[in-house]
Amino acid sequence: MPARVDSLRHDIESLTKSGAFGEIVDRCHVELTMARREGNASVEIIALLGLAQAQCSLGHFEFARDYVNQAVYGANVIAAVSLTIDALLARARIAREGYLQTGMALEDYRQAVDLAFEAGDMRRYALAVLGMGEIASSPDDSSKHAWKVIDIAREIKDDQLEARAILMLSNAFMRKNDYSKANDGLLVALRKAQAAKDRLLESVIIGQQGVVLAQDADSFERGLEQQLTALEVARGLEAVFHEFMRLYMLAMTLAAANDLTEARRYYDQMLALAQDIQHPPYEMYTLGMIGQWQELRQNPDSAIIYYGRAVDMARTVSNPQSEARYLYALGAVYMSQWEFAAARQEYGKARAIYQSLDDGRNATRVRASIWYTYLMAVATRILRLLGARPTGEQS
Repeated sequence: MPARVDSLRHDIESLTKSGAFGEIVDRCHVELTMARREGNASVEIIALLGLAQAQCSLGHFEFARDYVNQAVYGANVIAAVSLTIDALLARARIAREGYLQTGMALEDYRQAVDLAFEAGDMRRYALAVLGMGEIASSPDDSSKHAWKVIDIAREIKDDQLEARAILMLSNAFMRKNDYSKANDGLLVALRKAQAAKDRLLESVIIGQQGVVLAQDADSFERGLEQQLTALEVARGLEAVFHEFMRLYMLAMTLAAANDLTEARRYYDQMLALAQDIQHPPYEMYTLGMIGQWQELRQNPDSAIIYYGRAVDMARTVSNPQSEARYLYALGAVYMSQWEFAAARQEYGKARAIYQSLDDGRNATRVRASIWYTYLMAVATRILRLLGARPTGEQS
């Protein structure tokens, strides 16, 4: 029976590297049916995890969540530590990629880290640390986690794991605008991904190389071409999350280059994708990005509409972190229009959410913004009493 377990695991990993997600679904459906007939819990859980991972890649997030919850429950019932860790890692991925719920993902990653460490399972420990680094808010934290995973990957000779960790390290360098170090890392990561024959990971790295190239005017067009190549690979593999993120990176690259018209084209494609797969979390995220785009176009009224829609959708999908972020963005738009009371109201809502999430750092940041609205309101009244119009105040 262990041979069957190992064989199924190996086949799922191989098919994942080639992007054959539909084949994984077909194979795992058969294995799941057989395992349930035979009462083979281990094979059943692995089949459920294969289905969860494949359906997540294909953008069928509700199916993915149902399968992974079954897997978590099943692994706990038979007290299989390694399967429990695998299930937690899969559930964290679905929370991140499917529902943009980094808080929920972090809880699962932390639990997986603890279980893997206690079991002495270095590969699973490294995967959990990698996940924590990928969602870390600080690039320094991402770098710290990346180096830890790189050391483990080299020790166990896992090229794919090392490639993912170096990619994360390079992304951290990009967040700190150190594009030279990022490019060096991406070159190494690409070689490792090619050695591991992971087609999707290879395309992600190529796309990130395109982002680096686009930072220089002389290589800007080549950078766009590489990002478009990565986008086409994601579409060809029906890897929905990666397609969505490549569209986002293209839009951000063009917005940074002040080509707002072309950037909007990619935001519209993000919105179309979200609506095509009927997935509100992606639609919520895109509405927020279009709100930001409207701000850049100096269309505050439109920005308020889009941010407001994003807030409503965040409530619908029970994503308080995103709701707070969009409320804060709304407050900032009102602040830019010297509508201090309206800004304070939105900031206050955001602060209440952060406090409920025990997010002291963001709650403190919002509190400072609230105090600033009071200061600006007083300063504005004084200037008006003196017969002057404050600089930037709307007519």
